[in-house]
Amino acid sequence: MKNRELEIHQCISEQMIGLLESGIVPWHATWKEVPSNLLTKRPYRGINVLLLAAKEYDRNYFLTESQIERIGAYVYQGQKPHIIVDGIGFRSLRPYEVYNIEQCGDIPKILVPRCPQQNSTIENCKKIIEGMDHCPRLIHEHEYPYYDLSEDIINMPPMSYIESSEEYFDIFFKQIAASTKHPMRLGMPNFSQFKGLYPHTSAIEDLVMDIGAWYLRSHTGLEVKQQCDDNCIRYWITMFKRNPRLAFEASEMTQEVIEYILGQSFDEKEAIDYVEDEMLPF
Repeated sequence: MKNRELEIHQCISEQMIGLLESGIVPWHATWKEVPSNLLTKRPYRGINVLLLAAKEYDRNYFLTESQIERIGAYVYQGQKPHIIVDGIGFRSLRPYEVYNIEQCGDIPKILVPRCPQQNSTIENCKKIIEGMDHCPRLIHEHEYPYYDLSEDIINMPPMSYIESSEEYFDIFFKQIAASTKHPMRLGMPNFSQFKGLYPHTSAIEDLVMDIGAWYLRSHTGLEVKQQCDDNCIRYWITMFKRNPRLAFEASEMTQEVIEYILGQSFDEKEAIDYVEDEMLPF
């Protein structure tokens, strides 16, 4: 079983490395709707969101091959499936394949939801802060942003140091993700426990903050150009090669972080039922 999970982690890591080598930083991709299954309308979770959103399809709805056949549609010739992972709760990891609806023909239009209407971006950002349970205190005293765990405060640079409100919230989202490790919130991620698994523990912390901010940017419609030079890309390629579990574990942590910040609940049994429906062989 451990060998199988290692193979799956390796497969995920190779996908991340492939994207980075092609110049695509997955947590810089843009999306207006979270990747979801077209029939169940259930959003994907964890690493699956990262892998599917990185493809930047116009619509983020996906189907398994059996679901495509079930609705009388078909996959265009030459299209390759995307490999995602089921590993909810107590279940061991297992890969399965999905196709985006843009890769398919004869998809009934009635099944595809209308494009989401985007409200005011800044107002969406403010609502997240106002709605977060036990949101840390915010100060504007120093030029650089940080989260102080001992004081449970977020310091943000004064607005005079930041070009726009969009950039301000982009920076703030990273700090709000970091604040979830406080005991009164999630009490995690506890990065120290990964010292044996991850020699460079800062890598997983940085990744959780980056993925968390990326998700919140997309969730609110925030558009801020992200910078990642060749050195940054090479760094992450090295990290994923060194630690095959890094992308998966960081994405799982980030999922919990996002659900806490947005006040979302997760029904494990319901999610398992949905995934089973996706994978039915008919």
